[in-house]
Amino acid sequence: MKYQSKIVVLVSSLLVVCFAEDELKRVHSGFAAQVNNEKITYVLTDYELQDITINGQTFKKPIIPFGGLNAGEGDPVLPTVTTFYQVAPNKSYSIEVNIQSSEFVENIDIAPHQTWDPVTDEITLPFKRNIDLYTSDEPYPQKQASISQTIVFRDLPVVKVAFTPFRYHPLSRQLEIITSADIDLVETGNIEPLQIPSRRSRVFEPLYESIVVNYSRSTSDEDYQTPSILYILPSNSSNLMANLDILFEWRHKSGYVVNYVSTSTTGSSTSSIKNYISNAYGSWTDPPEYVALVGDANGSYSIPTYFENYSSYNGEGDHPYSQLVGGDILPEVILGRLSFSSTTELATIINKTVQYETNPYVSQNWFHSASMVGDPSSSGISTIITCENIKEMMEFHGYDDVRTIYNSPFPSQMVSDLNAGLTFFNYRGYWGVSGFGNGNINSLSNGFKLPVATVITCGTGSFASGTSISEAFVRAGTPTQPKGAVASVGTATLGTHTMFNNVVDMGFYSGIFSDGMETAGIALVRGKLNLYLNYPNNPNNYVNIFTHWNNLIGDPALRMWTDIPATFTVSHENAMAAGTNFIDVTVMDYFNMPVEEAYVTILKGDDVIFESAFSDAFGHISLPISTTSTGDVDITVVKRNYIPYQGQFQIIDQAVNVNAIEGGYTIDDDSEGSSIGNANGIVNGGETIELTIPVYNYGTDDAQGLYCKLTSDGDLVTFLTDSLYIGSLLSGMTANIDQPFVFEVQASVMENDNLDLRLFVEDVNGTSWWSEIEVFSAGSLLEANAVIVRDDPVYGDDILDPGETAELEIELLNNGSVIATSVVGRLYSNFSGIEMLDDQGYWPVILADGMSTNNTDRFEVLAAEDVIPGTRVDLLIDLESTTGLSTSLSIPFQIGIKDVNDPLGPDAYGYYAYDNGDILYTNAPYFNWIEINPLYNGPGTQLPLSDYGDNQDDVTTVSLPFTFKFYGIDYDQISVSSNGWVSMGSTSMQSFRNYHIPGPGGPSPMIAVFWDDLMTTSSGGRVYKWYDEENNQFIIEWSSLRTFDNNSLETFQVILRDAQHYFTPTGDGEILIQFADFNNTSTGNFGWGQVHGNYCTVGLEDHTETVGLQYTFNNDYPVAAMPLQDSTAILFTTRGSNILQRGDINQDGFLNIIDVLTLVDFIQAGNTGSLNPYLADVNADEIINFLDMISIVREIMGF
Repeated sequence: MKYQSKIVVLVSSLLVVCFAEDELKRVHSGFAAQVNNEKITYVLTDYELQDITINGQTFKKPIIPFGGLNAGEGDPVLPTVTTFYQVAPNKSYSIEVNIQSSEFVENIDIAPHQTWDPVTDEITLPFKRNIDLYTSDEPYPQKQASISQTIVFRDLPVVKVAFTPFRYHPLSRQLEIITSADIDLVETGNIEPLQIPSRRSRVFEPLYESIVVNYSRSTSDEDYQTPSILYILPSNSSNLMANLDILFEWRHKSGYVVNYVSTSTTGSSTSSIKNYISNAYGSWTDPPEYVALVGDANGSYSIPTYFENYSSYNGEGDHPYSQLVGGDILPEVILGRLSFSSTTELATIINKTVQYETNPYVSQNWFHSASMVGDPSSSGISTIITCENIKEMMEFHGYDDVRTIYNSPFPSQMVSDLNAGLTFFNYRGYWGVSGFGNGNINSLSNGFKLPVATVITCGTGSFASGTSISEAFVRAGTPTQPKGAVASVGTATLGTHTMFNNVVDMGFYSGIFSDGMETAGIALVRGKLNLYLNYPNNPNNYVNIFTHWNNLIGDPALRMWTDIPATFTVSHENAMAAGTNFIDVTVMDYFNMPVEEAYVTILKGDDVIFESAFSDAFGHISLPISTTSTGDVDITVVKRNYIPYQGQFQIIDQAVNVNAIEGGYTIDDDSEGSSIGNANGIVNGGETIELTIPVYNYGTDDAQGLYCKLTSDGDLVTFLTDSLYIGSLLSGMTANIDQPFVFEVQASVMENDNLDLRLFVEDVNGTSWWSEIEVFSAGSLLEANAVIVRDDPVYGDDILDPGETAELEIELLNNGSVIATSVVGRLYSNFSGIEMLDDQGYWPVILADGMSTNNTDRFEVLAAEDVIPGTRVDLLIDLESTTGLSTSLSIPFQIGIKDVNDPLGPDAYGYYAYDNGDILYTNAPYFNWIEINPLYNGPGTQLPLSDYGDNQDDVTTVSLPFTFKFYGIDYDQISVSSNGWVSMGSTSMQSFRNYHIPGPGGPSPMIAVFWDDLMTTSSGGRVYKWYDEENNQFIIEWSSLRTFDNNSLETFQVILRDAQHYFTPTGDGEILIQFADFNNTSTGNFGWGQVHGNYCTVGLEDHTETVGLQYTFNNDYPVAAMPLQDSTAILFTTRGSNILQRGDINQDGFLNIIDVLTLVDFIQAGNTGSLNPYLADVNADEIINFLDMISIVREIMGF
């Protein structure tokens, strides 16, 4: 019998997190996934049937956000969405599709796929159509979904799932649009286990969370590899080693496994070098996370590079060296190139790197300094906007000296800023770098005040032909008199484009400041990933091209400074007796406060000792010493923005030196003598253990009057016998203590708990020694894996909806080695909207490495009626068992499923978005336009904003009539842009290119009202302000503006409400956005003259660029967001909401005669007045009349 198991995958094309922050966290190619490792949700929330003319005939082309294409030439163009899913490494899978809902379009001609010229963006002739397919009565595609073979992404086995949410019937000319579907991954058998790294990479986790929808971090340090870096050296590297050893030694002392190899070993071609890297990635215990290419692309010391064939420029780039698995652009290793042409240049680069990290120039006035250079003369004002975005990001993170250069003369100002000392130098402009070149770099005198330089524009990274600017920055100076930069990012070829350069640039700095990425290499990966996020359709292969063209010159593991360096105070023994098997290290800061997650490494000789670990919350870490070899041991402590601590301790011989013999312990649990247990020689909960510990005299003299005491730093054991007397012990002899130590083990111990035992030994002279005794327990280790809802067996949908009662089963996994029996659980939650009607559950048995549910004794819960569907709560479970297990678990749980009639959110701060379609909610706004344009008799005042097209974008600062709190921060000013956004506080940014939020790009904090490239007009297209003092609200109106892309009319307003009069639970002001004329038409153009497009962005973003609530971007809407049109409104607020009942017209929670009289007055007044039409239309016939009054009466009377 063939065994099959299923993984249910529900695929989603949502770009934005529309549920609570903990529920939907990862976004990749339009997919959003629940973080319970079980399902992805697909709901086709938006699509467009675009007209396309081919060979004189008009066709329809379905367009969806993030849609790719699997069609062959001449086949119907139907978009496909994809995602990655983590699976077992030794299994194969097939796929099944269950369509949940769909709709149909009749009499439609779907365009056949044609080939396109990559330069002109025009269709190549002749026109082609698959006649057999277009005349077939079979639907296309025949398979709605496909699944790849199991592949590897770094250290994760994944499958790529592709789904086409359309099905075309050519003969009947009917298009089926699949609006929701369930996809089952069916395990079909075993495959040869994939060779993948056995441990995870911490460096890559941010990438995992962006790409693999069901990835979750581990809480165990043992699951992660040691940091690892590989240096690829030129074949003639023997005379380089004296310099390279300085870098290698520092990297190793700071905790890296360091490997190097020359091309005389790997081979000198790109393919042979890549094969070596690939083999290292696949077979080493600690596969390289970073790979540094040491050499130029040509010349005396060379490492070859690749040349892409996506474009006619055939630009150079090292990125393919990182693409070790699959055909995607995502890296398996992080790259950098130490480009040099002489040994002196290499010595300069290495000295810069090591001194920068270990002994930075300590003057404080440059660590918060940066220079932003934007030249709009050829590349447009977006270069300045990009710099302003990065500037504000830096200032939020403590920078107080971010200089800007936006006007000529550029070179002299750039030289001046660089000589003053900067941590970052950023240029956005055109080919030629505004006249700044290698000569300017070589004239610098900035010494050791070395920046990381990003010069992302044409030709700055063309390192395969001459010395590029990015190379010149890093090579500049001498070993003792450095200058230039410590690392630099440049772009190859003369064919770069502003919009893509901007995205990489902002992504690089967002990675550093918003995401906290520490190294130059991973920051560049973040910049490239920003391309992937903002242009997920890879138009004209531009994502691939710019990913290839942008390269780092410098060590990819360079730890960058982003703050004034702090100092460590590190405490440890200066001398340890040979045989001592651990050292305690305590890391404090200058103020004697503990430093958590400092990375501590001890290193002796040729890895006689090489151990690393992170300090805990108390700044403490204990590291093992695995040798009795005497001599010096280096100890190094590193952490972001701390000057590394470099110290030593010694392992010394003593005349008398008594310590435990590592691993020589005997565990006795045979129920003889004092022991009580199951006689398996393993520590289990509830046992009484006899532990025998042999000790050895490593000294040259005999020991006299030895006394031993066993201690524990934890609370898992109770000692019955903790002290023993040995007496004498001759030099070089072992004492097998006749009597064991005896202790009781807490019944609640779990799998792999460390008993934290240490042995204290003291002789007659008072000399003492300590040994760490590593003893671990075996037990159950329970994990809450899933919540299974059992509602009505006939009409239920296995979802706990608001107002519903249901039974719950909790699936528990036992990751331990001991069976858990008779497990009793109590279920509770701190969320007030869920009531426990039966909080007791029972699991009879949970096998080791098995799972079980409480299906014989379920919990029963009631969800309150006013819970917003899609709300995520934490269910808490206290578990106990007859075997002594006692633990508490938490598992996320969702109440209901959002639809378009529910509010969007909340985000991580607590903002919801209610639109005027959320008619069941008290907070739903009505569209009630407040005209303030004086041309239409409004009371507003025109703002001094003038934006008549390209590079004329404008922004102005306006004082508020009241203090307005936004994401917890009070503001008295706002900045208003001609491009449809408001930023809290004052900014000079003029951002016209809209991006997804939260994220890099645009000002922060931000209210994206209708963020798009807009234009004021001489015929009345203006922006106005007005304080509605009577209603305590401040209004900004963009009246009759035009989009730059399609010249569409836009009229909209934002209304800021005074929180002193409009109360919210957080004190944050409410934000009402209204659209009188809404035309979302900025589709963009990705041919030669690129126009950004991406439609408009609507939503909120906080001051960190990491928290926000996006309502729409790129014409994509989350499930709960109603597609916008004329006369629509959105209210952003931190208030939750109550669901309303039809007929409760006065919204007092009761149906009574007052509601009847209110309805009568409304009807007699000719349906004029203010009331919720949904509540008044009781019989739901879309007409408010006396029939509704009769319906209310019937409800009141109960018939």
